[in-house]
Amino acid sequence: MSLLKVQNLNFCVSESFALQSINFELEKNEILAIVGESGSGKSMLAQLLLNLLPQAKFPKQSIFFEGKDLSELKNWRALRGKQIAYIPQEPLSALNPLQKIGKQILETYLLHNPKPTKARLNEILTESMQRVGLDFELANRYPHELSGGQRQRALIALSVINKPQILICDEPTTALDSILQAQIIELLGSLAKNCALILITHDLAQVRDFADKIIVMQKGKIIESNSADKLFSAPQQAYTKELLNALDFGEFRLNNFSEEILLELQDFSAVVASGGFLRKKDKALVSGVNMRLHKGEILGVAGESGSGKSSLAFSILRLMRHSGALRFFGKDIRDFTNAQARALCQKISIVFQDPFASLSPRMRIGEIITEGLEVALQGKGARKDKNARNEILTRARIESLQRVGLDKELANRYPHELSGGQRQRVSIARALALKPNILVLDEPTSALDKSSQKQILRLLLQLQKELDLSLLFITHDLEILQALSHNILVLKDGKVLEQGASKEVFSMPKSAYMKALLQAQVKKNLNIKSV
Repeated sequence: MSLLKVQNLNFCVSESFALQSINFELEKNEILAIVGESGSGKSMLAQLLLNLLPQAKFPKQSIFFEGKDLSELKNWRALRGKQIAYIPQEPLSALNPLQKIGKQILETYLLHNPKPTKARLNEILTESMQRVGLDFELANRYPHELSGGQRQRALIALSVINKPQILICDEPTTALDSILQAQIIELLGSLAKNCALILITHDLAQVRDFADKIIVMQKGKIIESNSADKLFSAPQQAYTKELLNALDFGEFRLNNFSEEILLELQDFSAVVASGGFLRKKDKALVSGVNMRLHKGEILGVAGESGSGKSSLAFSILRLMRHSGALRFFGKDIRDFTNAQARALCQKISIVFQDPFASLSPRMRIGEIITEGLEVALQGKGARKDKNARNEILTRARIESLQRVGLDKELANRYPHELSGGQRQRVSIARALALKPNILVLDEPTSALDKSSQKQILRLLLQLQKELDLSLLFITHDLEILQALSHNILVLKDGKVLEQGASKEVFSMPKSAYMKALLQAQVKKNLNIKSV
């Protein structure tokens, strides 16, 4: 008898199928990988297995645990965290910022084991933290005081503290650098000796030598299911073949950039206020950055989650405070007039990490794309002539959609009606609607599968050449930076560890951290080359 059996599972959202005809089985101590792009239904399936979807009617006669129909289960709390545990995608969001790590790890244990002795609790906590490779002294720290890898380990510790039979991991390595990815996957592999594992990911290369079976999902359906060896050696579906062919990025052909400097930072720091009301002081999240971005250049910014990449981008965009020199087009930002500062907003745009979160669910795609343009048109002659204004906006919507390879008919749809790749194209179209000179890309492909990643990267490079854009490309994926960037800047703990021409940094790294990153990337690429 299978440990978990899902048969003919159908699940509807707003009268349309979100999951359709899902069938699979999970055996004891088996590792099952569920692969697919953002929006394919992977996370929804995982949450449905534990009845975690709000206001959702649990399907009958579809999900069986140890032969028992879970739709007949009366006490879900007895199952969750005890028999089946779930590790959500983002540890910083999943962990309570107001509670110390040790207390959070023990919380799940106390739900299922009331009134243990204090000595027993210390014993359990020590054992759980050791199992995931955390020092016991970290038990007294808060989530924000831990690194990205430590937070992920803490989340794993609280999930396995009751020694569940099934552990569901939802994108456990998203936003981690290659070193931490390898460490977390190795940790999960060791835990799988005592429980079955369901690993949800969009990274097919990651599971080649890790999973026993692989399920490939697309648009809420399982389109292929096989053992890892057979799926990699003889894929049956066109989508699976696309994913496999997209694993090796190779190297994109880059244009030469000019000597003209569009953006310059000198002794630059991203700053936030810290301390109490009476003792406020500035705290630098990123400090001592010196860099230049030339016209037509692609500058890559690499680093793990929490290294300061996004803080650097937000402070450049003046969404966060900064100290040091910030120059646009040769002029210090402090010397800009108010009118010049407003005009600067049209010269630099950003594409955010998560297109689903950054696009308003209440606005149509066409409205989203031209929202910034509408603001820019205010105060100009077009505002007085409504017909002229509407004509400009309509033309801009069509041109913007066509520029990023989308049909103009999508202008009347909402974000939830698009795939992950389409939503990211919309984000790019919105960023380019004002015809900026500088485009900041904050992890623009991290939520996409490898096939969609490659398509988006090709699109960005094509647009960069056509529009002579300067790109500030932020990512934790060294493979992408190596293929796409002229120069690279490596951040760790808010400091610049490595900086220079991309080829030099990748061929002759100076810092121990960069060497370790590359070593971990090489190990991962061995899986890719063997496909």
